[in-house]
Amino acid sequence: MTPSKDEIRAVYDEPQVNGMDDLYEAIGRAINDGADFDRAYQLVVAAGGPEAKTWIRFCVQCSTRFDEPPEESEFLAVLEEFSRQTMSTTRSYP
Repeated sequence: MTPSKDEIRAVYDEPQVNGMDDLYEAIGRAINDGADFDRAYQLVVAAGGPEAKTWIRFCVQCSTRFDEPPEESEFLAVLEEFSRQTMSTTRSYP
């Protein structure tokens, strides 16, 4: 059975991977600069910096946390939620 959104959120709530807040912030900044989530995600991953490496480590770790992997769109939807939430609680960039 495919994991529910709440089950996916639980994995994000306890990522056990350092750097997730930086990943959320990088995606959130790109969204605040006018990119939609898909573009923001692409920009951060394509940059290949520490945030992209964190995302890869997180995905690898998550692969063992589900009996059946979630749909990619559902998994990314939760990443978007966390990125937007981080930006709404951190504020103000010049």
